[in-house]
Amino acid sequence: KRKYKADFYIDCTGFRKVLMSSFKNRWISFSKYLKVKSAIVFPTGDTANYNPYTTATAMKSGWMFNIPVWGRHGNGYIFDSDYITEEQAFNEAKEMFPDIEYTRTIDFNAGRYEQTWINNCIAVGLSSGFTEPLEATSIWMATEQLRTLESFVDVMFTNDEDTKNEYNKLIGNNNDIVMEFLYFHYMTKRNDSPFW
Repeated sequence: KRKYKADFYIDCTGFRKVLMSSFKNRWISFSKYLKVKSAIVFPTGDTANYNPYTTATAMKSGWMFNIPVWGRHGNGYIFDSDYITEEQAFNEAKEMFPDIEYTRTIDFNAGRYEQTWINNCIAVGLSSGFTEPLEATSIWMATEQLRTLESFVDVMFTNDEDTKNEYNKLIGNNNDIVMEFLYFHYMTKRNDSPFW
């Protein structure tokens, strides 16, 4: 195992959280509000016409997304594994896309770290928190973290606790706002399946 020494570290290792997971840092779960925690993802073929937007379709136990990208469409069914298995989710997706083949399932834990800046380390993007893959909020969070960090550059190396607390409060609040925004998607009178 290699050891590295630096004045400041930025953890951008995604779900692995290589640096952040080495600290004593409380994980704040969003599972009370955001019930989905798994996703099956699969590509579909190219089409002549592309929509300039992502399509999200409510399913029996979550959401299906369809994103046009160059040469194909990216798709996924984000679901609550307390209600259906990945096999059931795939079969439901196959009703919409009969020609798909299973590729993989991604499990995730919606939430955030209480502190994204600890000692001389800042977590950015998926290393600091995650809500769900339905929205582009993860991209927004990463850019906001970097934009906010830019205003703290002059004091990054001072190890000032008040500065870190201010940064952590700002980033934590942004994550909580994203969670509340996503929670609104689930506030519905729909009741045609146990999930809803």
